[in-house]
Amino acid sequence: MNRLMPSDNLALATRYWTLALLTGVYALSVLDRYLLGILLPQIKLEMTLSDTSLGLLSGTAFAIFYATLGLPIARLADRSSRKTIISCSLLMFSLMTAICGTAKNFVTLFIARMGVGVGEAGTSPSSYSMISDLFEKDQRSTAMTIFFIGGNVGLLAGFVAGGYVAAQYGWREAFLVAGIPGLVLAPLLFLTLREPSRGLSDNLTHSNPSTKSSLTECIRFVWSQASYRHLIMGQGILLVVMNGVVAWLPSFLARSHGMAADSVGLQMGLVLGLGGPIGMLVVGRLADRYTRLDLRWGSWVVAIGCLVLIPGYILVLVAPSGTLAMAAFFIPALMGSFFAGPTAALSQGLTPPHMRTTSGALFLMITNLIGLGLGPLGFGLLSDALTDSLGKESLRYALGLAPLLALWSAYHYLCAGRMLEVGVLRAEGHGQSLT
Repeated sequence: MNRLMPSDNLALATRYWTLALLTGVYALSVLDRYLLGILLPQIKLEMTLSDTSLGLLSGTAFAIFYATLGLPIARLADRSSRKTIISCSLLMFSLMTAICGTAKNFVTLFIARMGVGVGEAGTSPSSYSMISDLFEKDQRSTAMTIFFIGGNVGLLAGFVAGGYVAAQYGWREAFLVAGIPGLVLAPLLFLTLREPSRGLSDNLTHSNPSTKSSLTECIRFVWSQASYRHLIMGQGILLVVMNGVVAWLPSFLARSHGMAADSVGLQMGLVLGLGGPIGMLVVGRLADRYTRLDLRWGSWVVAIGCLVLIPGYILVLVAPSGTLAMAAFFIPALMGSFFAGPTAALSQGLTPPHMRTTSGALFLMITNLIGLGLGPLGFGLLSDALTDSLGKESLRYALGLAPLLALWSAYHYLCAGRMLEVGVLRAEGHGQSLT
């Protein structure tokens, strides 16, 4: 394993090449994760499935193993090569995405989606940890935001290319095509990525793989951080909104406004892929800028972003046409994943370096069990419950929960900011005490 020695003069090119590779992995993971959303109408028609079943495919099937396996894989990553774990995970989720295209019924597709979740479980926690080692606290929100912009690139490719392939050739072919890029990127990443020393950016160069703590100790420490708990709730609720809306908006536009899959895919892909990075970069830069003045603003900037989401979702749902609904969707798309970079940076700052991969996995496990496990499924269940009284408009009213959930999330980010400074000092003190 090629590991960098601690140095104050870590090559800029090395830092950003590592960030670029990790961003590419995240882009492919999001592409494979959300491609299903644009394919749901075709799958529903072919397999004659209820919205509840589609919700299980969109969220629960993926979340079961993506969330729960992330923690044991992260424990391994805190003690071994993060590069190797990311490379192997990328190979697996790309292969399983292609296998989704061979599914003949609901059960086999459900199992294949579980396999995608297994593969993706090993990527993000290790990426968080490596980025935190490469970038200092006042650069970390921006670096994390660049990483998460990969998700918007993945959404753009998934919705535009996936919608086109599905419309021209079918939903199975869309899955098969989506699996190919990861099989190419995995060997490139393994051969060229250089892994930084743990704690490098925090000048905690003593923090290395030999510094160990038990899983119980890690969970006890991070859960004792009040800000960490509020960040989990804030992001978990936002993920319910994001995953639910991204999974069901294509179906809503098809049912309520008669829009075709390739048209929806093109418009949603462009709006999410081009608008999302703008909002993410603005929020990430604001978080870094105001964090230098007052650490609490790293969380409060996100709380303000939650409030901006509310009128956007309302306008999407009351728009009289599909064209106007897509125009209104630019507001939530602009703010779609704005929370990801600052939240990841803050949660890592609340954790000692030798616990960061495990902490990231714990954070992702809980937030994704909430967001992926409940988001698509919850909106699908509510839509089915309202079908008898509202017919094809049931999905419109089910999605009406989104603005209320955004308000709830804002409350938790406000609370997280209040206790942030004390939490970061505790984490840094814990890391120093292990010298």
